[in-house]
Amino acid sequence: MNLRQIDLNLLVAFDALTRERNVSRAARALGITQPALSHTLKRLRTLFNDPILVRTASGMSPTTLAISLQPKIARILANIHSVLSVSTEFDPAVTERTFRIAMSDAMIIEGLPFILQNIRKTAPNINLEISSAGPLESCGRVVEDAVDLAIGVFPDLPENMQREELYRDKLLCVTDRRHKKLRNGRLSLQEYLAAPHVTVARNLDTGIQLDRILHAMSIERRIVASVPHYLAIPAVVRGTDLVAHSRKRLINIFKTSADLVVFPIPLPLKVPDLVFLQIWHERYDDDPGHQWLRSLVLKALKADNLSSSASSR
Repeated sequence: MNLRQIDLNLLVAFDALTRERNVSRAARALGITQPALSHTLKRLRTLFNDPILVRTASGMSPTTLAISLQPKIARILANIHSVLSVSTEFDPAVTERTFRIAMSDAMIIEGLPFILQNIRKTAPNINLEISSAGPLESCGRVVEDAVDLAIGVFPDLPENMQREELYRDKLLCVTDRRHKKLRNGRLSLQEYLAAPHVTVARNLDTGIQLDRILHAMSIERRIVASVPHYLAIPAVVRGTDLVAHSRKRLINIFKTSADLVVFPIPLPLKVPDLVFLQIWHERYDDDPGHQWLRSLVLKALKADNLSSSASSR
């Protein structure tokens, strides 16, 4: 095969098609028309002598060959991006660029305002595309280059994922103040375990692995409801006999109302702090713009900023 005859855009299209598994979505991601990408798909099929994508009952699926080529081509594109980024100057005062960041719904309220405030002061032409995602989905988006950065708690982060600690938070219990089992504003361990619980995302996609701790202690709790995010906890618990958990910073931000009570989790061992990270793929390690973004996020979300904001609300 003559490399001089290979169009690099074919590899970019291959990457988008195998990630999206849909010609229309891949075309939108690339910013081109569907007919144009359909034509490119024909060229890819000729180049590799393979259908690349085939129609199935559940939609389009990559072929066995496409699946085997996907990580290799992704690495090639990442290396090219890294080489080109090093030589690219980045001046936040004048550069026009859009960064894609994944974070939880709670983080959008808790931390995004500080990030935007810092960007507006120093980089008026920088735009953000924010998507809501839990840790599992965020990791996948980082690997697939669907986002540039993800922010949150990542208990099962792959070893090769780049990371930086931003701050730490604590998990606390939340109940209705009229809960019949409360004594001196809290529950005993026995009453805590006997109570019906509300959890956030039962599929462990919240970064809070409380049930792992309980399991290690041979303790089980009764979960009667699962909600997608912490923002729902106050409304769900209010007026019930339910027990739930929320993060200290979120509780401070929303000033838990007079009909709710907050207290430490009554376990005989300390529940570990939640470590908030920003994570990214190594393809962006040497990208000057990405380095600037990571530095700005670290500055914007440092603990004293969030603490002072929570105490003033």
